[in-house]
Amino acid sequence: MDLLRRSVRLALPLAIVLCGGGVMVWLMQSTPAPEAHAATVHLPSVAVQTVVPRTAVIPVVGYGTVRPKNQVQIVPQVSGELVFSHADLAEGSIIAKGELLFELDPSVYQARVQQAEAEVRALEAALSRHDQEMANLDARIIIAQKMLAIDERDYLTSKHLLEQESVGTRQGLDATHQKYLQRQDLVVQLKNQRATAPHLKRETQARLDATRARLLQARHDLEHTKIFCPFTARVESVKAYQSQMVTAHLSIATLTDVGAFELPISVDPRELRWLDRDVQPQALGQDSDEQGPEVKIAWSVSGQEAAWRGHVARLERMDEVTRTVRMIVEVRGADMARGRNVWLRGGTPTISIGMHCRAELPAEPLAEAVLIPWHAIHEDRWVYVFEPAAEGSSQGLGRLGRREVSILRMIGDDVLVDYRGHDNPHRSQLKSGEQLVVSRLVDPVVGMQVALQKTPDRMPNQWDTPSPAAPPELATTGQDIAHLAMSNSAGQVAQEE
Repeated sequence: MDLLRRSVRLALPLAIVLCGGGVMVWLMQSTPAPEAHAATVHLPSVAVQTVVPRTAVIPVVGYGTVRPKNQVQIVPQVSGELVFSHADLAEGSIIAKGELLFELDPSVYQARVQQAEAEVRALEAALSRHDQEMANLDARIIIAQKMLAIDERDYLTSKHLLEQESVGTRQGLDATHQKYLQRQDLVVQLKNQRATAPHLKRETQARLDATRARLLQARHDLEHTKIFCPFTARVESVKAYQSQMVTAHLSIATLTDVGAFELPISVDPRELRWLDRDVQPQALGQDSDEQGPEVKIAWSVSGQEAAWRGHVARLERMDEVTRTVRMIVEVRGADMARGRNVWLRGGTPTISIGMHCRAELPAEPLAEAVLIPWHAIHEDRWVYVFEPAAEGSSQGLGRLGRREVSILRMIGDDVLVDYRGHDNPHRSQLKSGEQLVVSRLVDPVVGMQVALQKTPDRMPNQWDTPSPAAPPELATTGQDIAHLAMSNSAGQVAQEE
């Protein structure tokens, strides 16, 4: 009995295992096989732009802060009480040229002028008196010399009669001799007076000259009791008002000429080579009678822009701190009036001191210029292009090719890599009509298979036609420079799938 029980315990688990194995074999044999599918390879997709050289004028951009060309301190030449000040003399006011700004009390200076004029008249009369006295002395000398000759003859005759013929007395001879000597002394005195008279006249003339100089100073002081506006000006500051005492040579107001402003702009020295010939530093200032080339000046606020015309005036200096070239652009009143082309809300803006403005300097046109996006350049020298597969292959499939380019100029988010006539010995290998890859590439390998990215076409920009064999008219200027060199063959760049 125990043996039977022991046999059943051993056989039952074995039977369960065998049943389970049989069920599993039946299930495996009865399950249908999966359908077979062809293996596919996922190719990376790329967005491209077709390289199209164009003739372009790309201005050299600089920034600067507006400053006055002419700003003066109103400094009185005399001291005194202000008896008048202009009614509109307040900070920010505009005052026309020639209007009276200040007037000081003129009474003291008028008295000084009258006193000096009286002294001049007295000295002029003294000069006339000297001339008359010299004429009188000349006449008296002639008469005295004639009388001296008579007295001399009387003396000689009396002496001859007394000594030769014993006629007369010694007393009479002495009296005649004394009279002769007195007449001779009179002639000497008159001649001395005549010799001294010119010196007295020159002394009087010197005093007259000094008095006339004092009169000029008095008239100058009187004239400068009135201070007029030297030009149409904006009042920057006022430090004196009516009834206030002012001191000579101390500033009482500051005026800025609104007829002309200067914009000192900083330019990268590497950008100078692209400037128009007339704007090159060596060309500025050669003909002072002509204005420099025209420059567009723009100032923006709250998304709106105001623009004026300016002219390159001169090269100021090389800034040692910023390592930039500082060029001066001048904006005149007429240029301000003609140059405004945008109205801000609330009225037309006027250029003002302290505005931080953008200036576009004219540049030489570049024939067959090629600009590409900065992000399309790898390792600062390589770009990748899409090379379509051979004929008969699927549309939109191709391989990656690599081209070497030279970075000639940075222009916003784009890079100038080639143009006709440049002197860089390493010409760009990128050719017209090639499809430049502008989408992001991860570990690109030359020759790897890629597919064109299917993206919706975007609206084309208003570009001029590409450059034919002969250079066409200028393609564009200003804000279109970012899209000069290429058209988009596949639309906007999208993120990789």
